[in-house]
Amino acid sequence: MELNESVRSLPGVGEKTAELLQKVEISTVKDLLYYLPRAYKDFSHCKKIRDVSFGETAFFKVKILSQPQVRRPRYKLEITSFQVSDGTGIAIVDIFNQVYIKNNIVPGNIIYIYGKLEQKFGKVRITSPELYFKKPQESFLPIYPLTAGLTQNMLRKFLREALHTAEFTEVYSDVFLRKNKLFGLKEALREVHFPETAERAEKARLRIIFDELLLFNRMLELLGEEKRLQNRIRIEGSFLEEFSRYLSFELTGAQKRVMREIENDLTGEQVMNRLVQGDVGSGKTVIAFFAMYCMYQNGYQSILMAPTEILARQHYETALKLFPEEKIVCLTGALTAKKKSELREKVADGTLKIIIGTHALLYGDISFENLGLIITDEQHRFGVKQRAALSGGRQEVHTLIMSATPIPRTLSLVLFGHTDISVVDELPPGRKEIKTYLIHGSKYNDMIGFIANELNQGRQAYIVCPLIEDSGGMEAKSAKQMFDELKSCYPGKQMALIHGKLKNAEKQKIMEDFSSGSLQILVSTTVIEVGINVPNATVMAVMNAERFGLAQLHQLRGRVGRGKHQSYCFLVSDNQNAYERLRVLVSSNDGFKIAEKDMQIRGTGDLLGTRQHGAGTLKVANLITDMGLLIRTREVLDQLKKSGGPEYGAITAAAKEELKKKLIEIALN
Repeated sequence: MELNESVRSLPGVGEKTAELLQKVEISTVKDLLYYLPRAYKDFSHCKKIRDVSFGETAFFKVKILSQPQVRRPRYKLEITSFQVSDGTGIAIVDIFNQVYIKNNIVPGNIIYIYGKLEQKFGKVRITSPELYFKKPQESFLPIYPLTAGLTQNMLRKFLREALHTAEFTEVYSDVFLRKNKLFGLKEALREVHFPETAERAEKARLRIIFDELLLFNRMLELLGEEKRLQNRIRIEGSFLEEFSRYLSFELTGAQKRVMREIENDLTGEQVMNRLVQGDVGSGKTVIAFFAMYCMYQNGYQSILMAPTEILARQHYETALKLFPEEKIVCLTGALTAKKKSELREKVADGTLKIIIGTHALLYGDISFENLGLIITDEQHRFGVKQRAALSGGRQEVHTLIMSATPIPRTLSLVLFGHTDISVVDELPPGRKEIKTYLIHGSKYNDMIGFIANELNQGRQAYIVCPLIEDSGGMEAKSAKQMFDELKSCYPGKQMALIHGKLKNAEKQKIMEDFSSGSLQILVSTTVIEVGINVPNATVMAVMNAERFGLAQLHQLRGRVGRGKHQSYCFLVSDNQNAYERLRVLVSSNDGFKIAEKDMQIRGTGDLLGTRQHGAGTLKVANLITDMGLLIRTREVLDQLKKSGGPEYGAITAAAKEELKKKLIEIALN
């Protein structure tokens, strides 16, 4: 059986099961084999009760001490309890809604139990464990991420069959495997799913991570192998001092440094390809306009792409202070077809030099008289596919990527090795640090009162929810529910509800009303994560904050703290498991530190594709925790390239195929 065959070719996988597997992104035999366990049940040795900490899950061999007792504390709940001992301690075993099991519980018999040791009601208990009346044959049993309808036993059965029948092609020589202390591919896949020991499981996983990172490095190489083109759009002159005179504020040292770097690029030998990273509020937008100003003074056109119409309009208003109105255009989806056609004609003949817009720029034919610069704002939010569509065919054009999503510096150097990187690591003077609090339990009412006080002083507040409306399967407060609740909390205050399902015109009107101050409270989903600048807003309250990533919460927090008044961010959550993670935001306003922690927790996302979090291109490796191995595989790749062995050719072919898939994904999404 070949690895690229459909999972339907496996015994027991019918149409419905294939649909279930598709939900966890398994469509081929290879997908199945690389769907790795998230953990293992360790049956290799039995632990003693006295040696296990409360809250720890372990495997026990115990003697039954008592007859099972059944109690019914409430309707549809039956608890079967009995005592066990292993000679080092006594525990009570509680089994829920399985009364039939009492027939198998015989005092004096030996049984095996896999479960969590806890202390409840003053007693040592093992609640809802798995019972085995003889020791399992396997030392370790894999545990996989599931979706509704898919079970652990189903996946284990399919994997055993796939491992038995699949044909594996080893790309490395025996010498290479021995030199790098790696398992062969077949052995690695067998041991990662059904390991003999914990050490072999770890070594098997290491082989798969090694493969991923080696391939990932080769993909990055292929992306960067194209030589930087000669700069045919060179500007003349130095414009920093002249540009500064148009501004109503003093530039920071970091902003001036990055502007000089951009000016050097535009006057240099090669086409500019620069990533500008800066935390929320660091002043990246003015840097983008400086680059456009340099191009404008030399007669070239510039494009500034924004992720939302609101932000595009905001950029347009800023541009009016720097450039003649007749030279600027804002192209968004809200324009009529006739108006778009008229404006595109002016872009094509060079009348318009400053072109600002959303993805509306990408649809329909648009040509430029002398395009010199493309700027994408909010890089991660805007997405790979749109940037590819806009710059495709114009490789000689200067490109500037503005990112307010900080990436740890070490990771930036790996991912953007063929891109120049500037970091705006200084906030404008006078900015007050946003005070951030974790809100739960009784503190919620205190927060509601605090917000009322801010509103009474003429300030404004954002209230962000993870859902638009109630969802039966999710315990989270929806924006609509919150909106209704706040109407009774703040009678007489003007408020509005905004979310992604509203028409663009509706969203635009609400945002304009909030910006002007006629609305005091804006209840929202994450649609306001980017693209809003309201200096009078001093409160950001995020409901069910545990449902957001740290980097996303940091972005939301950045919507306040833009004016002269002290600002506050409240992270509302009753999920105790999330408290440690959320306290990272309470203790730090450093976006780079927060981003690093967020990547450790949530994954780095599909850095070569269209996903923004989770596994993506790398399904096993983690670019934060596996940074050492990432560097090692880069060195291995260099060695393979010099030796010219068959491994390098095989890796290159696989990398090209993977990149081809990514390009198709980008095109279709």
